[in-house]
Amino acid sequence: MPWPERTLAVVMMGVALAGCASAPEGELLPPERGEWRRAGAVTRYTADDLYDYIDGSAPFVISFGFRSLATADYRRADEPVTTVDLYEMGSSDNAFALFRNKANLEAEPVEVGTEGAGSDARIEFWQGPYYVAVSNPSPQEREQVLALARDVAKSLPATRAWPAYLDLLPTADRVPRSEKYLPDSFLGYACLARAVSARYALAGDEVTLFACRYDTPQAAAKALGAFKAQLEKKDPTKVLDCGDGGLVSETFILGPLALFRRGRYLGGMIGYAGGARADRLLADLDRRLAGR
Repeated sequence: MPWPERTLAVVMMGVALAGCASAPEGELLPPERGEWRRAGAVTRYTADDLYDYIDGSAPFVISFGFRSLATADYRRADEPVTTVDLYEMGSSDNAFALFRNKANLEAEPVEVGTEGAGSDARIEFWQGPYYVAVSNPSPQEREQVLALARDVAKSLPATRAWPAYLDLLPTADRVPRSEKYLPDSFLGYACLARAVSARYALAGDEVTLFACRYDTPQAAAKALGAFKAQLEKKDPTKVLDCGDGGLVSETFILGPLALFRRGRYLGGMIGYAGGARADRLLADLDRRLAGR
């Protein structure tokens, strides 16, 4: 379903469920779910003990606004056990962000929840404030896993709209399903925070456009200065005439890059090599940030 149509659909669903918040975990992972029976109790985790379940991935998941995880095994007849992991993320924006960074987006899209992806016998999706993973160790059980995932999705609050921060980025030439959001350390730099990004197809090449949001123009200017100082330890920079001022650099690690400030935002392009199309894309991003 195209993005605008899907957005309208989930908004209408949200209206029908107005006021619906996160449901109690007991309702979402009940002892019986259609043909499935829960095999054992629900196990719950918070930020204090999430590492017991996902070990080294816990800090990454927590950074997206993680609230809690409920996990349970389900069995249908004599089929192998299927595990449901239900991450409560506090908001649909956070659930989208975690899904886009954690799910296997190289897998085929799957019609489940607001957006889903699946490979072999693992289905991941997000809906409302939840990121969900349904998995089975046997690839032959894919249809069972998908059926259970869709059944779980029926119990979740509807998504009322896609994240508003996606509107910061131009829509023309955007690569579908490439949009992501990182709360901190975009590109590995602590000064680049709250970053929304997407890939764009330009004359056969791909570039990545991004925007970082700060609380004040002063904070954005400080971040630009910090980024420039780190770059210039290894790579020279040149002035970029865009927004409230910026820079371009042929970096050793990231390749050609452009970065500028507009008010309390930083905008930029990875893969910037100049040219009319790249400059138009940067100008479009600048106009969008200026209107915020």
